[in-house]
Amino acid sequence: MANIKKVIIHCTDSEDSLDFGFRDIDEWHRQNGWLSDSGISCGYHWIVRRNGAIEAGRPETERGAHVKGHNTGSLGIVWVGKKVPGPKQYNELLKKIREIIDRYGLEVTDVYGHKEFDNKKTCPNLNMHQLRAELLFTRGEDK
Repeated sequence: MANIKKVIIHCTDSEDSLDFGFRDIDEWHRQNGWLSDSGISCGYHWIVRRNGAIEAGRPETERGAHVKGHNTGSLGIVWVGKKVPGPKQYNELLKKIREIIDRYGLEVTDVYGHKEFDNKKTCPNLNMHQLRAELLFTRGEDK
């Protein structure tokens, strides 16, 4: 999947006191029958844990399973939690988004929250206008 046009941000919608990672999400998505060509069920390409650790999910070369009707040409990143990402977690989320933007030649306007494709969702429970502004105005600080 080399033709990436969008990055879509998600949250796990779990209590902020809980932390889990790829194996847990992969098992949940396996129960939904979301199996990729590589045998990975996790529908997200990247997971940002509560402590800021980034875990790989589904390979970027494979179509995700994270937004109905928008999986082709997009990469999905999920942060673990529901209400407020921790400061390190949020900073690592921004860094991962910037990395993807740079790698695929995207703009901050190509970054979306799941809720922007489904108005019945609140995910990623972040102010996407603020997130895009932070991506725009902090570009290059982490390099």
